[in-house]
Amino acid sequence: MIVVFAVVILIGTALSARIKLKAGAVRQPVPQRPIVHPVLFRIVSIALALCALAFVSSVLFGFVAFMNSWNRWHQYEGQSYHQSEFQITQVYFQRGRKGAVDAYASGTVEGQREWMNLIPYLHQTPRSEAQLDELVGPGITIPIFFFPKLKGRARVQFDDGIPPAEAARVDTIKALKYGLLCAVLSAGMLFLLSRLRGLCYDNSAAALRAAYPAQIR
Repeated sequence: MIVVFAVVILIGTALSARIKLKAGAVRQPVPQRPIVHPVLFRIVSIALALCALAFVSSVLFGFVAFMNSWNRWHQYEGQSYHQSEFQITQVYFQRGRKGAVDAYASGTVEGQREWMNLIPYLHQTPRSEAQLDELVGPGITIPIFFFPKLKGRARVQFDDGIPPAEAARVDTIKALKYGLLCAVLSAGMLFLLSRLRGLCYDNSAAALRAAYPAQIR
């Protein structure tokens, strides 16, 4: 939520500044100050574009990671579970339209048929059905956390020593921490680079009078 509020504030500030610029713009073109360091100006402009991309990416992907972990945390928080075993009957490999890969299995847990996501157990995403068959197959037994009150694949979670709710809580804190850190660092670099780019212009009195004749007399 902090990230969302920060994005809304930034968007509002940018729109407000743009409206003010349009309202105060002069119809006749205003002469620009000459650039005294053209090479540095190009380098700083490229760095500004990269920092802007890093800022947007950190906000976007940080928010997505935060929400995914947050939803998973509250999905398993307070749910009753016990440790058990999942015996694989058959494995399945699916590739989505956008290249997303899904690897899962059907099997039995305490005599009942259940479904399980295999990627957390494999610690990797298989690239093909043949590779999945090499990694895991029928008859293999996997330690799990079993959630009898949930539905679908959510009922069976790989037991890596940490309950799903606790693991998701840690991931939520990490996503919030590193997402905000990257956003703040990117914003700070944008500010410093914008100031540095200002030094690339000719800031002499003559140049300022030529560029802003109405403001400087």
